[in-house]
Amino acid sequence: MNPLMLLALSALVFGVSADIRCNSCDKVPVIGCLHWKSCLLKSGQQCLTTNVYLGKMWLYSRLRCGTEEEPCVTAVNKTDRTLGLNYNTTCCNSDSCNSAAPPLRQPLPLAWLAAVGALGLWLFH
Repeated sequence: MNPLMLLALSALVFGVSADIRCNSCDKVPVIGCLHWKSCLLKSGQQCLTTNVYLGKMWLYSRLRCGTEEEPCVTAVNKTDRTLGLNYNTTCCNSDSCNSAAPPLRQPLPLAWLAAVGALGLWLFH
């Protein structure tokens, strides 16, 4: 018997595991992921990534598996008018598709960060 046919037949008989895992953590600037773990995606659910911005500045991201109680719903520029925060949620359903690296809308220039740091050192000196 052809080895390829044997492999295909074995997959049908013994079943192929289609376990999809998602990243799960709260990611903050400079530090990265807090309490990182992997979660197993249940059938019919999707991985979520929610990026939170204040204006164009990224504040944090929340990565997790969707659940029946909190399924993934894609949202772009959902705004909390009280706090002035924007939320962007993306959904995906392949293994580790919700990357731990959020897209930055507008990276802060290094010179600006250095100037703020120098001002902080001067003030606290």
